[in-house]
Amino acid sequence: MRNEDGKDVAWRSIEDEFPLGNEPAFRSEHALPIPNGHLREAASMSDIGCWYAIGEAWAQIVVRFCPPDPTVLDIGCGSGKLARLLYLHPTLRYVGVDVFRPSILWCQSNFAGLAGDRFRFVHYDGTSQVYNPTGTIRPKEYRLPLGDQEADMTVCASLFTHLLHDDAVHFLEEIHRVSKVGGRALISIHDEPAEGERFSGEEARIDIDREYFIGMASAAGLQLHSEVGNVYGQSLFLFERSSG
Repeated sequence: MRNEDGKDVAWRSIEDEFPLGNEPAFRSEHALPIPNGHLREAASMSDIGCWYAIGEAWAQIVVRFCPPDPTVLDIGCGSGKLARLLYLHPTLRYVGVDVFRPSILWCQSNFAGLAGDRFRFVHYDGTSQVYNPTGTIRPKEYRLPLGDQEADMTVCASLFTHLLHDDAVHFLEEIHRVSKVGGRALISIHDEPAEGERFSGEEARIDIDREYFIGMASAAGLQLHSEVGNVYGQSLFLFERSSG
C-alpha cells in the first residue's frame, strides 16, 4: 500500500498476525530492545536513524518544559519512540496510549522488566480506519486513562494530524480534564488546510488553520503558552491549563 505521498507503506500490507519482534542486531539484556521496522513505520518512520532523531527531538522538548518529577501522558505513543528516551529521566512517571494494539503489546512486553511501574502503556480500542478498523470505541467517547488533574505534561506528537473535527474537540477537552492547573500540553498539527477552509482532510492527514486550532484549544480551557516551531514538518504548540 502507499501513503498520501505515494510512497510504499509496508506495515499496512500485513494480513496475518502483526510481527512484534525486535531488531536482532541491537540487543542487550541491560537495555531496551529496538522494535522492528514494521512497528517503527506504523507510528513514525522505519529508518532507525530517522526514528531515533524524531524521538530525541521530542524528548528534548518535553524535558525542557516539564516540572521536576513529572507525570507525562503520551497520546499516540507508538512503539516507544519517545518513551525509551524519557525512561532515562529517573523520576519521570509515564502513561502511553495508542490505538494501534501491536505497538502497545510491544511496549508492555519490553518496558516491563526495566521501567517497572513508572511506565504504563494502555491500548485504546478506538475506531480508526487506518490504525484500528475493528475498534469499538468512538474517539469522541473515549476517556483518557488518568484521573482529573493528574498530568503535568500531555504529549500529542502527530495525534491531531489524524483526528476529525469533533474528535479533536473531545480530545482537547479530555486533555484539559487530566491536566493539573498549570499543567502543559505539547501538540503538533499540520497547518495547511484546503483553500477557504479552516479544518480539512481525512483521517490519513488532517490540516488545521493555526489560529483556528488555538481557538479550539482555548474553548477547551487550554491557553496558548508559546509556539515552539517546526518539528520534523509539523507545527508544535505549547498550551497550558491556567485555571480549574
